[in-house]
Amino acid sequence: MSDSFESILDESISALQAGIPVEEILAEAPEYAAQLRPLLFAATVLADPNPRLVPEERKSALRAVYMQQVAELPAVAAPTFSQKTQAVFRIIRRRLTPKAVLSDLATVIVTVALTLLMSLLLLSYVAQTALPGDFLYSLKRSSEAVQLSLTFGAARRAGLAETFNQRRLAEIEQLIQQNRAAVVDFRGILETKGENLWIIAGQTVFLPTDVILEGQPQEGDEVEVIGFLRTNEVLVADTISVVK
Repeated sequence: MSDSFESILDESISALQAGIPVEEILAEAPEYAAQLRPLLFAATVLADPNPRLVPEERKSALRAVYMQQVAELPAVAAPTFSQKTQAVFRIIRRRLTPKAVLSDLATVIVTVALTLLMSLLLLSYVAQTALPGDFLYSLKRSSEAVQLSLTFGAARRAGLAETFNQRRLAEIEQLIQQNRAAVVDFRGILETKGENLWIIAGQTVFLPTDVILEGQPQEGDEVEVIGFLRTNEVLVADTISVVK
């Protein structure tokens, strides 16, 4: 038996194991159809895992017949360049059918989507410990924004927003402990209003001359602060606005 036929037989059996019908496999190699047909049907029976349909003794007998048929097959001349080219084009045509292309495209899309989703989930988890100024901090805030947008009910949204605001205050404390400077923001009650020092949510906030005040904040108002925390633990306000 020639190397060419052995290769075709091996590919045909692989296709059979992949679930491709026998007749479709034979159509891909019509010049070997007569030789392949009995072998593929025998391989189908031998591969049947159900012992009730194909007892072990039957499998052994078929295996012997299969090997004998393989040994007795006449030698096949090596394929010409033209035959090889035709075989390649048949394979390409089979892979370029609309069904095959859509199947491959769907597989790629699903794989990429799952990979991106898993990567995003992993990065979001890692970003939970990020502080203002860290590389992943923007992802942390984006993740929180998505959670808020997917939360229904005013009470639940307000509760989640307060949880995130407590994170902002905790982040400021961590930055102070690490002597780091960063742009920060938080909400809280204006507890004490001095000339240029206000106490908001327990944080001492310095108001420079160019600070932007929105809504005429008064003591007891809930305000939102955007400012810059310096390394000397001074929080300089950039904008203070009343929360409506």
